[in-house]
Amino acid sequence: MTELKTIQIPVEPFTAEAFAPFGAVITQPGSPANFEGNRSHSWILPFEAEGATQLMFSRFYHQTMTFTVLERHFNVTQGFMPLHGTPLVMVVAPRTSLQGPDAIPAPETLRAFHMDGSKGLIMHAGTWHTLDRYPIAPPHVDCLFFTAKDTQDELIKEKADGTVPTHTEVFDYKKNSGIVFEVTGHDKYESN
Repeated sequence: MTELKTIQIPVEPFTAEAFAPFGAVITQPGSPANFEGNRSHSWILPFEAEGATQLMFSRFYHQTMTFTVLERHFNVTQGFMPLHGTPLVMVVAPRTSLQGPDAIPAPETLRAFHMDGSKGLIMHAGTWHTLDRYPIAPPHVDCLFFTAKDTQDELIKEKADGTVPTHTEVFDYKKNSGIVFEVTGHDKYESN
């Protein structure tokens, strides 16, 4: 059996500048509103999807912050907005080529962001990410999840009967490269 290699990913602050290569931070905008109502202002966010969209309520349970699998979606800029101010860690990797030797993110390009629960995110289409969000403390974090209906329908069908999705790509580092990832430094946020 091949020896597994553990790669540590330190948690870093979730800022618009740090997250820009992966998408946008959802927070109070610093620009003029795109629409002004009688007693409201509205800003357009960079969410895009091919076809119908889907809004879901997602619950991610507290767990050890280790993983081996990343996925990316080709037809949607997925968004996550934590509810109730619950802090979490989000792990992402940059968009890559669709095929060839540069199609899978190099392990050293993965980044882990501490989200304090007051801001959300919208990932660029093709941004790699873990299958889970990682709450800093038990029991869980609840999020509003914005996606493309076709993408989610394919993932549901894959779970039910094994049909391989066309809008999503998955890569298992453990299976293909003997690598396990471990998020580190999250403990400094546990008391906040």
